[in-house]
Amino acid sequence: MLEAIADGVHVGRAQQRFFGLELGARMTVLELEGGLLIHSPIAMDPDAISDLGKPRWVLAPNLFHHLYVGPWMERGCEGWAAAGLAAKRPDLSFHGVAEPGTEPFGPDAPVFPLTCFPFSNEVVVLHKPSRTLVVTDLVFNLAPTAPFSTRAAFWCLCGYPGCRTTLLERTLMRRDAARREVGELLALDFDRLVLAHGEVIETGGQSALARAFDWLGIQ
Repeated sequence: MLEAIADGVHVGRAQQRFFGLELGARMTVLELEGGLLIHSPIAMDPDAISDLGKPRWVLAPNLFHHLYVGPWMERGCEGWAAAGLAAKRPDLSFHGVAEPGTEPFGPDAPVFPLTCFPFSNEVVVLHKPSRTLVVTDLVFNLAPTAPFSTRAAFWCLCGYPGCRTTLLERTLMRRDAARREVGELLALDFDRLVLAHGEVIETGGQSALARAFDWLGIQ
């Protein structure tokens, strides 16, 4: 079931385990001119959102959030992928790859593919009308109600509490590229931050993202 969190922005939640930890997963549906964009779909029947309009695009926004794009593509959605995902999912015929400087979903939802973290190759989406930035695994914002084992593991990884990156990002990110690309994200006009894992940050999302990456020393 979807929840409207802003005009043209809807989210749905599902349980999702990763390396034995319950992280949960969030799907975001954006209302755009020409149809609906399904970002990082969860296990949901496409008919469940028929009251919102016609799904036109589905985005697998990184190398890990792709498990449930197939049913949407089978229903006629254009499938868009993060760089490198087509080779990982040869069973899917993607319409295209989200690349820098392109607007596959129109001017109200520009994409920002990140090259600084090849581990995931995340594609960030800005929903301009609602000033909402949609990320996937770029940062986490686990709730105090998350399972103890999840909170403990992320605390050990410097990913809890609050909106944070983990030691994985600090270790594997290409820092020069990260300073440039995260700096570009922080220059965007957004207030709300929607994450795949953890709580949505309804206001102050830009400041929260900046704090999560203070270790980069972005000027």
